[in-house]
Amino acid sequence: MHNTSLISSQYQVLCKALEDKNVKDALMLLHKWAIDCQNGDFIDAHSTLEFTYKNILKYTVEGISDPERQKIYNHLIRDVYTLADKMYQHLLSQISVGVRSDLWRELKRNTLQTTIDNYLDTLVKDELQQEISGGSDGELQHHTQLMFNYLWVNTGVTRSDFSLLQSLFSNRQVYWHHKALFVSGITLSLSHAFSSDYLSLLIDLTNHSDDQVSARALTGLLLALYKYDARLYLYPELYTRLFLFVEETGMAVLVQSIAIQLMRTRETEKISKKLFDEIIPEVSKMHSAMNDKLDLGNILKDNMLEDKNPEWKDIFKDSPSLINKLEELTQWQLEGSDVFLATFKMLKHFSFFNEVGNWLLPFVSDHPEVKKALVDENDVFKNKEFVSGLSDSRFLCNSDKYSLILSIPHMPSMQKELMGKMFSEELAQMSELQKDEMNLQAHRSKLVISNQFIQDLYRLLKLHPQKSQFADVFNNRMDFYNKWFYRQSLVDQTTLRELAEFYFKKDYFEDALEIFFLILKNEPNAIDVIQKVAYSYQKQGDFEQALSYYLKAELIDASGNWLKKKIAYCYLVLKDIPQALAYYKTAERLAPDNLHTQMSIGNCLVEMGDFEEALKCYFKVEYLDPNNPKCNRPIAWCSFVLGKFDQAEKYYLKLLVQGESKVDLVNLGHVMWCKKQRKEALSYYQKSISSRHYTMAEFLAVFDEDLKYLKGHGVDTADVPLLLDHIRYSLGE
Repeated sequence: MHNTSLISSQYQVLCKALEDKNVKDALMLLHKWAIDCQNGDFIDAHSTLEFTYKNILKYTVEGISDPERQKIYNHLIRDVYTLADKMYQHLLSQISVGVRSDLWRELKRNTLQTTIDNYLDTLVKDELQQEISGGSDGELQHHTQLMFNYLWVNTGVTRSDFSLLQSLFSNRQVYWHHKALFVSGITLSLSHAFSSDYLSLLIDLTNHSDDQVSARALTGLLLALYKYDARLYLYPELYTRLFLFVEETGMAVLVQSIAIQLMRTRETEKISKKLFDEIIPEVSKMHSAMNDKLDLGNILKDNMLEDKNPEWKDIFKDSPSLINKLEELTQWQLEGSDVFLATFKMLKHFSFFNEVGNWLLPFVSDHPEVKKALVDENDVFKNKEFVSGLSDSRFLCNSDKYSLILSIPHMPSMQKELMGKMFSEELAQMSELQKDEMNLQAHRSKLVISNQFIQDLYRLLKLHPQKSQFADVFNNRMDFYNKWFYRQSLVDQTTLRELAEFYFKKDYFEDALEIFFLILKNEPNAIDVIQKVAYSYQKQGDFEQALSYYLKAELIDASGNWLKKKIAYCYLVLKDIPQALAYYKTAERLAPDNLHTQMSIGNCLVEMGDFEEALKCYFKVEYLDPNNPKCNRPIAWCSFVLGKFDQAEKYYLKLLVQGESKVDLVNLGHVMWCKKQRKEALSYYQKSISSRHYTMAEFLAVFDEDLKYLKGHGVDTADVPLLLDHIRYSLGE
């Protein structure tokens, strides 16, 4: 008895076997599937493929020369893939349940010709109806969704179907947003199953006259090429068209930009988490302060919403980190990152989203659902500029635009008025900004459309109630640089650097390293790349590899102070303290007053036991930066070790004012004991344990480690067990 998970995992194993040229393993699994399917056509097709493969093996072993053998072998693998695809879909259709499976069963008797004819007939009727009555009865939306669903659930097309689709997309009567939706259906279909005809159609559509269609086609094409990269070489006619397409259309820059947008989807959940875990709670804490300082009640009462309160700037003095987080959020937004998923994820419950196609439908201001939602609204929302401005906005994806409009009737009146005025002003500003950007950057329009489509697709695959029914393309690494099709047609050193810098900037160091090594094959002495390789290893915690590449960079150019300190730091972590100190001393000569270098030298000297010299370094840091609290603790410890107890006490008390620390409490206890103030010592020891900083066992371990210093300062070792037992009694241990 099969289940969908088992069949899917077996299919992945089969495809991996073909990718690795383990044809026999793939044929064995196909034989089992053919028996399970109880389908004579599948059994016969499998037998033919196995017979052909055995002959190829026989001729190879016998050494028979055949110039066509590789071509025949590739064609065989292609046929095995094709049979595997058919059997996989057949097996799933027998047991799968859910929206996609139900639609497949509902539509499997339909033909593409009938579906297109019904759609086009309804389109003509709808245009006539709108001319007569100025409205639509919804039948066109129904047939549009049927067309989308047909393209989605059917995993391939015949040659005659291919011609029908070409005619559909070239038909000027068909609305642009319907064509864009149909491209989305093809994209979803390709996420489930391979189709060379669908891929070929998407290549055609990348040259479509409408940007909405061509941008979506290019995005869908990239996703499909990524998924099926391992088998593209089996379709020479397909990849030849791909290479010609890139070279002849000048699309390389746009393709690379869309690839980066797809890579950026890895940040979406991180951004949402930051928004909910950090920014929103911090804004909530400030809410009462805002009410007091801004006098919101009077502002609203006096209807002075346009004016800016001069005290707004002061609010953020209490929360300077919030400004940085909001600036980071704004930067993400300007880069094209998806910052609104967390905001709109709860607004996908409207019946509008019961249709899968509506998750991917381009936003159009005259959509019946938009008109219906705004029919009873005031002038702000009935204003054409508001809806058209929302339609043109690049900062919200289509799905979120529909969510926003559909939620308006459910908003309280005051919130509605505020939002209407705010959006009207913001949309006007964004419109001007977008016009400037469009003039400055080629392909900008297509890039915006692509990014919105990616975000629409992301919401469908991550938020749909039956998301398990979809093949989630965003679970992939999006490492295009590792894909055969991408490296054959698009990758040069400039492109590789752009990709590497993107990953490096976003702290995806594993990916960045892979690309940096590709760059170094052609530029072995690129010092900036070598340094970034070292830094990437360092951030991953591999300090030995990091050190080796920092040293390699030093051989090429030894002048950089940053490099000296990085080498020193790696030596310090790896416990080669003399070497670390030597490099820090070199860095000190290049920048004598650098605080970080002085602190690091002090740390090395502490590790080497030279507390006197270390203390001088820490005092120098304090002198150069009197308000720097980081030097207080090392000054206090070195003072204690050197027997300067009054000085140590002074600095530990300063630390306790800043906030109690288990380390400081214990160490101050040591100081007081050495000063023969045992009661005070006992008090600090007890605080370190009773404040739940330490368990008794942890405290004893730390105490035992420090005992050598206490003995060195004349503490009577005979008193130690007595004091420790007293602590236990006092704490009820």
